[in-house]
Amino acid sequence: MKKILLLYVFLMTLFACNKKEVQPPNFNVSIDQGKTTFKVDEQINFNFAGNPNYITFYSGEDGRMYEFRDRITSGARSDIGVPLQNMTTQLLTYPYSYAKAGTYRATFVVSNTNVYRSISDVKEIVLTIVP
Repeated sequence: MKKILLLYVFLMTLFACNKKEVQPPNFNVSIDQGKTTFKVDEQINFNFAGNPNYITFYSGEDGRMYEFRDRITSGARSDIGVPLQNMTTQLLTYPYSYAKAGTYRATFVVSNTNVYRSISDVKEIVLTIVP
């Protein structure tokens, strides 16, 4: 009887697990003002469409560049992004301003994740900041 019960529990556990597919993130980013040239310290409103599980923002400033996120060298740390959204929050807009003039590549990394895998997408906007 004990063996039958263990077999029953094992079979129930085996069939109870189902692998859910991860959907690719449906995401788009736009700028509220509709332009790509701004003045120093002018607020830029990034608008988000879609609902990915996670959004990470790389401003393109020193220490916050997406292309250097995995850099491993002695004495240098990898560039970091700012986590904007996780699975429990929904973000529709994100305000940001740049303190120095220059050309920046604002990068948004979005991903949908479950226990089995993660699917990511990258959206970039090139911004010009003038004095």
